[in-house]
Amino acid sequence: MKIQNYIWSAIVMFLLYGCFDDKGNYDYTEVPAVQVVEYITNEEELGSFWALTVGDVIEAEPVLKFTGDSTILALTYEWVVENSTTQELKTIGTEKKLIWKTDMGGFLSIYLFITDSLSGYQTVDRGINMWPTDNNSTSEAWMVLSEIDGKACFSILENVSNWEGSNYVYRFREFVDYYPLQNEGQELGGSPVKIMNHWLGSGSSSAPGMLLVLQNGGIGPVYLGNQDYRRTLYLKDDFINGVLPNVVFKDAVANSKSHVLLSEDGGLYMKAVEHLDVWFAGKYLDVPANVEGGMKIDRLIRMSYSGNITGTFALDVMHHRLLYIQNENDLEYGGTWGDANAITEIYTEPAAGITLALNDLKDLDILYCGSYVGSVQSEWGIPDRTADMLMFYKDNRAGSETVGQYCLYTFRFAFDFEQWVFKAYPKIERAFPAAFQYVIREDGQFFVSPHGDLEFLFFSSGGNNGELWGYIFRGAGGTDPVKLFDFTGRKIVRISSTDSGNGSGSSGMDLTVALETGEIYMFNVHNSHFGTGITPKWVSSESYGKIIDMRYDGPSKNAI
Repeated sequence: MKIQNYIWSAIVMFLLYGCFDDKGNYDYTEVPAVQVVEYITNEEELGSFWALTVGDVIEAEPVLKFTGDSTILALTYEWVVENSTTQELKTIGTEKKLIWKTDMGGFLSIYLFITDSLSGYQTVDRGINMWPTDNNSTSEAWMVLSEIDGKACFSILENVSNWEGSNYVYRFREFVDYYPLQNEGQELGGSPVKIMNHWLGSGSSSAPGMLLVLQNGGIGPVYLGNQDYRRTLYLKDDFINGVLPNVVFKDAVANSKSHVLLSEDGGLYMKAVEHLDVWFAGKYLDVPANVEGGMKIDRLIRMSYSGNITGTFALDVMHHRLLYIQNENDLEYGGTWGDANAITEIYTEPAAGITLALNDLKDLDILYCGSYVGSVQSEWGIPDRTADMLMFYKDNRAGSETVGQYCLYTFRFAFDFEQWVFKAYPKIERAFPAAFQYVIREDGQFFVSPHGDLEFLFFSSGGNNGELWGYIFRGAGGTDPVKLFDFTGRKIVRISSTDSGNGSGSSGMDLTVALETGEIYMFNVHNSHFGTGITPKWVSSESYGKIIDMRYDGPSKNAI
């Protein structure tokens, strides 16, 4: 490596200096030696030298230990940085104290050369390692869409957590209002709605995907690259006529091949897939989708990518039913996006003790619908992942055994190859535990763990919805709900997670909670925490304003 050559050259020069300066008098006095004991740095102020951004200014000064009479030394200093990523080598300082504005990214090693200009004595100390990163690309991040001063604000929390000695320290670099920094000062300027991520393949750096920042007004909704968050496309350019429909957008969902936009008036705008094997092919139709008898969609529920079936559920409040928007389908060969070939009614398989059918949801006040990955034994006895959903509602059906109560309903979603239809196979239908009905608040936040082994429902409760509660809903009766954390009256406005449901249950899941104050808390949750509660592993230091949406954008890109 270059630094080894550099050090070897220094040693040779020292030996040559000794030879040239030799006058034949061998009554030598021992040359004083110098040793670097430690460095005084500003690492604590910056958080960690392993979590720098290019442009951060580092400071370092050696604490020296001498052998012999140090007063006869005339020391000079040279700080040299070696970039193991680019193999660049250069001098960055010639004073005892180093003050350097980092101008390169990657794994850096900084060496200190100390030379006595009188005797030629020199020592080299490999003092400091660090890892600055370039703002133009992130490896693992959370995206935060919020409203600050009446305008949409897209921010980034980049995960720079790492081992420090024997401790794993959670740290995030916070970039508030990141969109203008990456897009030549252009502001979003509108009213924020949602961040939607869809990608090619795994969504890794070798197969990057895109993000849709959905907003009303301003510059309109825009697509961003999920590696550098730079604008790649305006949503209007993704419509056939190049013009956005004159609607107010409410939601958006993208599975691998079915992309759906929802307007406030209940209309669905769907992307025409030109070829099922070509990602992002086709454009959105200019007119809303329709089915026989009509429909009015209140909300969309994106199914997890990790199940054996994926797509989108849609709640139709015109006919009080749940619909399924297909992802893989035969539209390439027959049918057109927007007709009944793409949107189908869900049939409910009769089950003992289950009274609710998904094509008859009248007199239910549905508070929440969430997708998660379940499991089932195949007919050959092999475990298989399933597309499951949890629905949380208040039962207002006259004559129902649970009338007036908050209830849970879960089902497994699968294709019936005998009848050639999609079916819901009910698993749970029961009232929320009676002693805890009081903790439910209809204006609360809800989130079901997408993790297949962790059947957790999280919800806000308490004064001003400032408490985070958890409920394990698996089995015949579930557990009692548990208050996991108290935010002391600060309202929870969003609950989200990193996990998509294909990991093991042993390590639990990462849970992220956003507050009305603009704060963000991160937790790790597993089964034992339902007896002990949880503590934050990280809390934001910045305020993100009025947080509207929050989504994980990590290497696997597997967020719900």
